[in-house]
Amino acid sequence: MNWTEYLCEFLGTFIQIFIGLIGIFLVSTINIGGVTKYMIIGSFFAIGLLVVVYSPIGKRSGAHLNPAVTAAFWLNKLMSNLDTVCYIIAQFAGASFAAWLVFLLFTWKDPLVTLTLPSNQYPLILSFIIEIVVVFVLIIMIFSFISSQNGGRFTGIAAAIYIILINLLFASISGASMNIARTFGTASILMMFDYLLVYLLASVIGTFAAFYLFSFATNGLKPTCSKLCYKTEGPCVFKCSCEYSQPVQIQKEPSEEIFG
Repeated sequence: MNWTEYLCEFLGTFIQIFIGLIGIFLVSTINIGGVTKYMIIGSFFAIGLLVVVYSPIGKRSGAHLNPAVTAAFWLNKLMSNLDTVCYIIAQFAGASFAAWLVFLLFTWKDPLVTLTLPSNQYPLILSFIIEIVVVFVLIIMIFSFISSQNGGRFTGIAAAIYIILINLLFASISGASMNIARTFGTASILMMFDYLLVYLLASVIGTFAAFYLFSFATNGLKPTCSKLCYKTEGPCVFKCSCEYSQPVQIQKEPSEEIFG
């Protein structure tokens, strides 16, 4: 079992969600509305992603930070069943821990603003379709960048820009989840699981659709690597075709494995 990678994925998800939730808190205290509100929130989640992807933590685990991303790599047979399950557990746990800590550290006027919820001004089916498309495009984009010889190292940047864009376009309609772990994180602490199944089903459908379409369109081409920070040196435990996918022969101390 790759415990170091699981720990890094837990920490990475925690960091990204924690920073993103701080953005929501700041917006809630200054009462900003409209486009500016969603721009700030999206930017905080995007910054959190960038911090993790290009950190030693992200370079070690691959910085999936999202069960849909992990599942997509698993569908390509780039991850073992065990690694996939442990990654997803780490992501859910990291998101929940981030939500718990944010609620502990800050005084919220209305903690419910942290929940991912569809707007009651639109039919629920619209939010469901939007979330499917959002996850679908996210996976296609990640696969496309990682499969590019020169674009692999920019995958994290592209994903960060995408987060901001989706928040601007759809946060007021579907809540712009994109990440079922993020949605579960605050819901698990507040014990409010309304619509969680909607986001989960959308994530699953979007992931499978993206995998099958990408595979069909590329004649079965698999992403070169399972890391969002591909083309940065570091041991790779995945079943990839990247140059770093080699067994680590030398045993190191845990701290050296993460930051060395």
